Amino acid sequence: MKRIAILAILIAGLVSSAAQAGELFEKIKLGGDFRHRYELIQDESKDYDRHRMRIRMRLGLNVEMFEDLTIGARLATGSDDPLSTNQTLSGAFTTKGWHLDRAYFDWHPAKAKGLKVVGGKMGLPFMNVEKTELIWDGDLSPEGMAATFKAKANEKATFFMTAAYFSIMENKSESDLYMGGGQVGLKVEASDEAWFSIGGGYYDFSEIKESGPLYDGSFFGNTTCDTVDVFANDYKLAEVLGEFGFKRDKISIVVYGDYVNNTGADSLNTGYLFGATFKHGKDKGNVKLYGNYRELEDDAVLGVFTDSDFRGGGTNGNGFELGASYGIAKKVDLAGTLFINKKGIDEEVDYKRFQLDLKMKF
Repeated sequence: MKRIAILAILIAGLVSSAAQAGELFEKIKLGGDFRHRYELIQDESKDYDRHRMRIRMRLGLNVEMFEDLTIGARLATGSDDPLSTNQTLSGAFTTKGWHLDRAYFDWHPAKAKGLKVVGGKMGLPFMNVEKTELIWDGDLSPEGMAATFKAKANEKATFFMTAAYFSIMENKSESDLYMGGGQVGLKVEASDEAWFSIGGGYYDFSEIKESGPLYDGSFFGNTTCDTVDVFANDYKLAEVLGEFGFKRDKISIVVYGDYVNNTGADSLNTGYLFGATFKHGKDKGNVKLYGNYRELEDDAVLGVFTDSDFRGGGTNGNGFELGASYGIAKKVDLAGTLFINKKGIDEEVDYKRFQLDLKMKF
């Protein structure tokens, strides 16, 4: 009888553990993407062209702790570069590493509909226009806290607001570097086929002036002091952005613009971007065409955080970004991107960058 009782207890324990594991499994969501890229870079200031193959793989996990709280994490290939999870295929077939790209909590209380609070290493909480990267590179995962709120102003209009605090550099012996900022905006469904969004933001990077470089020993085009390598200006960015979209059947067209002014600098302090996107269809057979033009003066934004592909990264440049993609299967796209830029608004060194991507999501 003892053996039977012990066996019954073991079986009950296994059944209970299996049930708990099943419940946990239902709360876990996995996803990610893989990209294989060929890239050609032609820089007039160098006497050679650069050809390289690169991969990017990101694996994300979300756990629903309970109805109001989610914990998320994402691993990615690449290095410690804050703007890239690309891994160049080089090094005589050496093994490649994984890095913690995101780790955060997401609190979205049911009793406060439209409110979301995120903390940790997170995705960008701010609105952009058609995934453009005038101020923030799209691969940046800032660290800190952010709160967003959305509410219906009426049947056709939705108001949104974001406030964020990013911890940029914690220093033991001198002032910490951080960013405090926010954004407000409105999205209006003008009709069944047309909509528009407008927004404005302000991002105050504190203690940047007279500090040293933030990453890789470089100032990425920002102005430095004449006698010592430190930032010469503050960075207090005021932004205005908007987009207008039209959709009918399988076709959508969006035109957009973004403008930024650094009120912490007296000159060389503005940047802007405008462009358009055409889309047709979804999944297999979808087509996307887009193009934009931008100009960034030396101190319009913090160069370390802006688009790392445009003019090779950083500020003080202008030019076009042109792209096209085609859906060769569900969640599988073939895409090409061409940057035709000038490095230096006055000096105008030619810079071209072509990327051919095979992208897959799972």
